[in-house]
Amino acid sequence: MKILYAGDACTKIGPIFMASPFNLEVKGMTHHIWGQPLIDALTSRGHEVTHMTGEQAIGDFPRTVEELSKYDALIISDCECEVLSLYPFWIDSVPQPTTNRLKAIRNYVRQGGGLLMIGGWTSFSGRFGHGGYYDTPIEEALPVNCLKGLDDRVEMPEGTTIDIKVKDHPILADIPWDEAPGFEGFNKILPKEGADVLATIGDDEDQYPLLVTWEYGKGRAMAFASDCSPHWAASFQPWEYYGQFWGQALEWLGNK
Repeated sequence: MKILYAGDACTKIGPIFMASPFNLEVKGMTHHIWGQPLIDALTSRGHEVTHMTGEQAIGDFPRTVEELSKYDALIISDCECEVLSLYPFWIDSVPQPTTNRLKAIRNYVRQGGGLLMIGGWTSFSGRFGHGGYYDTPIEEALPVNCLKGLDDRVEMPEGTTIDIKVKDHPILADIPWDEAPGFEGFNKILPKEGADVLATIGDDEDQYPLLVTWEYGKGRAMAFASDCSPHWAASFQPWEYYGQFWGQALEWLGNK
């Protein structure tokens, strides 16, 4: 499979040195790819992953269904909607008008592509609503609705429980979920009519959707309410079945 993955990265600038009131310098810049374990897990199963940071995606993420169709599946994780809906308008050489990538992603799924959104502070609605995917064409393609304009995070530093509803589904099969570590948080998402809730997350009193799928047009889409990286997946990421789970998820999305 060929997979395009946007998000789960940052650029760290610094440290900052202040030698005097007149001497302030920034020394150093590093890139951190939080999604590297997911990339490694997928490539170890023979898949080709093209990863873009947010700063890369705003300019380079494909803008048409034809360009997107080079990939079997898309992953969007901790990549706020504005990265995909806007363009680098501060660069004079960008031609106008540009195409609508949100509609292109929706139509790509409708025509047979796979789409996975993984949770985080800038996924779904996200922190203070900054994820911003509510009322967008991408939300149309997802099997869930986002909380409109609201902070949808649930922080559970004590850990969560996972309840698998469809144990023999290809995404979840052959994994000892009774042994799985929990997550340290998740986004609240609202399954749509006709979607399949394959797993829930929460505590002994309240459970919320964790893994939701459906078929959209000729394609498939999946929403995963927690993360693939710390901090929410700090316990899950080192688990020996982490790679198998994500591999099976992408292979189902790509109809492989």
